[in-house]
Amino acid sequence: MNRKLAVIGAAVAIIAVVVLGFSCMEKIQPGYVGIVYNLKGGIEDEILTQGLHVVSPFKKINSYSVATEQAYLSRDEKEGSEDDDSFTIPTSDGKTVNVDLEFSYHFDSDVLPQTFTTFKGQSGSSIEQTFIRGKIKAWTSEVSSTFSVIDIYGEKRAELNTKVLDHVKTKFSEYGIIIDSVNFSRISLDEKTEEAIQQRINKQQELETAKLESQKATIEAEKKKIQAEADAQAKIIAAEAEAKANKLLEQSITDELIRMKEAEARLEHGWVTVQGADAVVVDKK
Repeated sequence: MNRKLAVIGAAVAIIAVVVLGFSCMEKIQPGYVGIVYNLKGGIEDEILTQGLHVVSPFKKINSYSVATEQAYLSRDEKEGSEDDDSFTIPTSDGKTVNVDLEFSYHFDSDVLPQTFTTFKGQSGSSIEQTFIRGKIKAWTSEVSSTFSVIDIYGEKRAELNTKVLDHVKTKFSEYGIIIDSVNFSRISLDEKTEEAIQQRINKQQELETAKLESQKATIEAEKKKIQAEADAQAKIIAAEAEAKANKLLEQSITDELIRMKEAEARLEHGWVTVQGADAVVVDKK
């Protein structure tokens, strides 16, 4: 009887140890790290990496993502946007624009203990919902207010993305939150503003077309002018060449040349008298 009780007691002890062991196991998912909060002494310096860890029942583990987390502030239902999470941003000319914003972030593992303390032990997802999403709207508006509505809607949209990213990166860094990317996936205007902008774009296109036509006409006129000048220059060169040739010919007819031609003519024809540039041949045979 005593032996049976001993066996049962040992089995119970083993089961208790196993159960206690499993209850003290903490799994950190890939892409996350864990902050250890000791109920007796506060935050510990050790940060738990992914995998299984044996943790005292007197310690609490909070996991934070150090891999990129994608979030949406969207009018449509997406991950993180159960309702209409779109928001309006101001512009430098007093207009407002409704936008969808998608962004990505992660927690800085080097300062996670401070982040844990700052947010009073909130989880990463709770920090996103209660802090990140609201602040990114406010800090985005600080940047958009320096852009006109046509800049935001038009060619400076990429510049707006870049400046918002730089601004929110700086703002969130002091909280141990790193913003990886920011993108305005939708920018929507009220009907009147959109119509006014479209009219302006149409006029701009008309001006560009007129400018191109003017440039084309100027280029054609310049080409004709250059061709005319080239033709005139060619005629001048030809005339100068002809005059020069005549002058050289005139200079080449000397008295010696005339006498030589007379001698050659006498030998060939008998008697020749050459007067000036015109030769008269007299045959006295």
